[in-house]
Amino acid sequence: MGEATASQLEQEQIDSGSDLGVIVRAAELCNPFLDALGEVTLEIRGSVASSVVNWNAALFAAAIRPSMLGVRREYSSGGNLEIAGIDCRLESLLPKTLSLQSRTAGKQLIGGLLPPRGDRMLERYRTMVLAGDAPGHLAVIHALRSALFSLPPRVMEGAYLLQEGMGGGLDGRDISRFLILGILGREENAPATIAVL
Repeated sequence: MGEATASQLEQEQIDSGSDLGVIVRAAELCNPFLDALGEVTLEIRGSVASSVVNWNAALFAAAIRPSMLGVRREYSSGGNLEIAGIDCRLESLLPKTLSLQSRTAGKQLIGGLLPPRGDRMLERYRTMVLAGDAPGHLAVIHALRSALFSLPPRVMEGAYLLQEGMGGGLDGRDISRFLILGILGREENAPATIAVL
């Protein structure tokens, strides 16, 4: 199982006909350090299929996805304290080792980028995370950046799944098959939604 790079992933197509390149570009917008990302919360132990199914049931569907959607909702209403609450709740739902990896990746991302001029929400949250007043999980920072760039929710989710797959050492085919198609599924309107970018 070879590790994928963002440029290799951009060359591959999702079986449903939608362009994986759009998801790759969205992931690079949300995390310009994508190629340097290590394992976050997806641990591949044994077969890829069973690892992804277990991760989706235990962490992504139960904790990570709802957290990202909550952050997006609060971003539009300007709720920094509410976002910190979501971040803390995610902290309590993740196993300790995975929580540490997620916080480390999130802090590297938010600490390595200056928010665009005029985005007070991201600047305030960055200050909170760097001061230790909020955990700064990768999923939360990813959701904030996806809201900043007005990415549709399914593209945000696909871009996050791609980050997890790359961090877990999966190749582009496995990311596409097990994470993007396997978790997001094949919706008839998915290509149209992704084409918005």
